Amino acid sequence: MKKVLIVEDSLPIVALHKNIAIKAGLEPVIAMTFSEVKALSSQFDDFFCAIIDYSLPDAPNGEAIDFILDAKVPSIVMTGMLDDKIREHILELPVIDYITKESKQAFHYLLSLLKKLQTNNNIKVLVVDDASSARAYVRSLLLRHNFDVLLANSGKSALNVLKNNPDIKLVITDKEMPHMDGIELCNEIRATHTKDDVSIIGISANSSQSLTAKFIKNGANDFLQKPFCLEEFYCRVIQNIEYVQSIDIIRKQANTDYLTDLANRRYYFNSAQPIMDSLDSSTVAMMDIDDFKSINDNYGHDAGDIVLKTISSLIKLHFEPKYLAARLGGEEFSVYFHDLELEKAVKMLESFRQELEKTKINVGSEIITCTVSIGVCQDKKDKLDSLLILADQKLYTAKETGKNKVVF
Repeated sequence: MKKVLIVEDSLPIVALHKNIAIKAGLEPVIAMTFSEVKALSSQFDDFFCAIIDYSLPDAPNGEAIDFILDAKVPSIVMTGMLDDKIREHILELPVIDYITKESKQAFHYLLSLLKKLQTNNNIKVLVVDDASSARAYVRSLLLRHNFDVLLANSGKSALNVLKNNPDIKLVITDKEMPHMDGIELCNEIRATHTKDDVSIIGISANSSQSLTAKFIKNGANDFLQKPFCLEEFYCRVIQNIEYVQSIDIIRKQANTDYLTDLANRRYYFNSAQPIMDSLDSSTVAMMDIDDFKSINDNYGHDAGDIVLKTISSLIKLHFEPKYLAARLGGEEFSVYFHDLELEKAVKMLESFRQELEKTKINVGSEIITCTVSIGVCQDKKDKLDSLLILADQKLYTAKETGKNKVVF
């Protein structure tokens, strides 16, 4: 478990911070004085980050902050001191964030921040600016929050980076660039990526009041005037990434079977049919768990759910991500092989069937095994429905001739 250093002299706040750290999946280590901080210095390399109060009994003027930052420990300053000069001074330091203990919301924000810092390395952010110093500065800010930062020195370069990294969640682009400015870049990005796919923040040192509207009307989600406030920068970055992530979650929930985490019936049909339209022929498999009703009757529906999850995990292992697999309903599954010959698809399915047959499934105090019957068909049908009917006929033959087999 990653460790977080909590530097705080108030026992009630220490208790709050410990609880927050544990909720965030971190192990709290406490120092209530600057002397205790120094005593822990040999362990600094072990800390994921630090949460530091500004004023301590033996370090009233932020000395602990400077000491910990000098040791390269990523740090969040959280204090009850509301002095603007202190705030400005802290924000000039390479801190992750500055949080004031003004309300309960501040502690909710801290918990959210600690969780994000552990997952932000999976989030790609593209910074676009023709000035190397500006790119480097924005990059440095994003790295404090552990983002995976990509750079581009022009609009054209940015489009290439985006093409090669379709999982980019946020683009931060300057307005003033040669050949293709930030607003033109927004237009180009929106031609292929919706606001649900990637957020865009425009930035500019130009004081024109119309720039915000121009950026947003041309596809940006947000705009920042340079020089920007550090806190505002992070708030806008986090807000725009959260928007895209929320859409991703909604999309996943709408397209995924809640129990097995496989694609659901609607997503399967919506995804497979367009691919099928572009091909001369397609291969589809239908599979059904043998005697599933008896599993539910003998061991209970919880055991049935465990069996469904086990089979789904094996389906993912054998067929995803190259091929599209789905739970169509109940104990029925399907795999769409968009570019595979029938014989090769049958070989893959037979390998899956054999492994499932040997798999021991723990259901409470019992260990059971189960099998599936599989029907496979390759045809030039125009509609997925028609092809599934043919595969289902082969599945019926498998059931009628002994179960636990692949018929094609």
